[in-house]
Amino acid sequence: MTRLTIGGSDEEAICRAADTGEVPRRWAGLLDEVHDHSFSTWGVDYGHYQGMSWSLPPLEAGDHCELPVVAAWAPAADESTNTWYAVMPSPTMLLSQVTSELAKRADTPDAH
Repeated sequence: MTRLTIGGSDEEAICRAADTGEVPRRWAGLLDEVHDHSFSTWGVDYGHYQGMSWSLPPLEAGDHCELPVVAAWAPAADESTNTWYAVMPSPTMLLSQVTSELAKRADTPDAH
């Protein structure tokens, strides 16, 4: 058996992603709603172990939105928190590290 852990941006990270152009810029103004859910209509629902979903602020025509999701797996018998820590960093940061590493490999001549 395998244990699969999935992670992605929480509300605060979604608002901060506006600074990098990953979500509409106006979403940065929703940061106050992150800590006061009494009037918020959007957020991350962790599903009480039934699944995870994101309810996002409205998108308008022409809006751009990138919300990557990271998955990590381990043998089910592995009781460590390794997969949880693997999905915690920003998916965008992880992707930039992977593409940077691939670019380095592409620039390195084969050692044959």
